[in-house]
Amino acid sequence: MDPVCHTLVGASLGATGLERRTRFGRSTLLIAANLPDVDFVFYFADNASAYAFRRGITHGLPAIVVLPLLLAVSMALLGRLLSTGSKASDVSLRWLVILALVGVASHPALDWLNNYGMRWLMPFSDRWFYGDTLFIVDPVVWLTLFAGVWFARRPGFEASPWYRGPASLSLAVFAGYVLVSLSLTRIAEDTALAEVAADPPARVLASPVPANPLRRDIVFDYGSEYRFARVEFMPAPRFSWEDEIVATGDPELLERARETRDGGWFLRWSRFPFVVSRVSEGRVVATVADARYVRDLDEERLREFGAIEVELSD
Repeated sequence: MDPVCHTLVGASLGATGLERRTRFGRSTLLIAANLPDVDFVFYFADNASAYAFRRGITHGLPAIVVLPLLLAVSMALLGRLLSTGSKASDVSLRWLVILALVGVASHPALDWLNNYGMRWLMPFSDRWFYGDTLFIVDPVVWLTLFAGVWFARRPGFEASPWYRGPASLSLAVFAGYVLVSLSLTRIAEDTALAEVAADPPARVLASPVPANPLRRDIVFDYGSEYRFARVEFMPAPRFSWEDEIVATGDPELLERARETRDGGWFLRWSRFPFVVSRVSEGRVVATVADARYVRDLDEERLREFGAIEVELSD
């Protein structure tokens, strides 16, 4: 999910009362909720590095243990340096560890919910896991969590006996929304597969879309090509075909692209890859893309997310 969602989840967890367990509790939760995204630095390296290292080692199960410990110790040391007298005793390392663990663990759990995927087992396995439940930026999630935090932070409300209520309620509504969205994805998959029962695909993806929780975009994998459709849920599940058909391309060309550094990194990330080639100044250049995000390969698309160019050796 996006940084706004992660931050709001951290703020919501704090507003339920968790942040009161220790000094710097609120700061710890907010930092922890975003901490696994330290791998964003790879976006500044090169295009292929972002695909190779994002949602990898800083999001895997070992990181969920290591990162909270590092953060908790850092916050405890900072607390000791900034606190004197009685305030120094308000910093609890035990609670800082607990809050950091909760915040860090929330991050990969949320990231798993979209179709980009998560590598839970890094660094032991490069396998991707997909929730296909929410689009990476979801205004419904923003509004739900923001409302809970805003009500909980109103002047005077934090001192009331009901201070836990708004954030707890917003988190419960968010959890319900996730369960409903997950159910819609499964219904969309079943609806799509029922439509093509006479010619079943090897795989199907029902992908959430921006700003419309009642629609799923469908990708059918037929081996040599991808076909596209959509399922809409108002007033009932309704299937309709898209016009595009994308050929997966020459398998040998795809394997040659996989043998390059950049192509190999991209293809380990890619879920529905396809490839096209062109000759530029006597050299063969392969463009590899992922049909989750790209269906055509004009020059504008190549500057966006989901495609990469690699030069192939003779």
